Amino acid sequence: MLCGPKGSEQRSLQCGICGRHTELFELPGRTEKLCLSCGADLAISEQLTIEIDAAALSGRETENLVAEFTELSQRLLERAQSI
Repeated sequence: MLCGPKGSEQRSLQCGICGRHTELFELPGRTEKLCLSCGADLAISEQLTIEIDAAALSGRETENLVAEFTELSQRLLERAQSI
């Protein structure tokens, strides 16, 4: 699908999570392109997963990290379902 004024044809791409037609970005190690919001949330969720695992392995409290991860996951799910 092409969009934009005549002479500026660009392929209209969709975010791999929410489906929005907007500027897209690539995250290292990922094949799909994502909008800024989804890309940021996905990167944060990956970092939170690492932090939760590290805290659990060292015997530290994980409750706050898990709560933040849950909230972030809900936000990503809502965005994905709004397509």
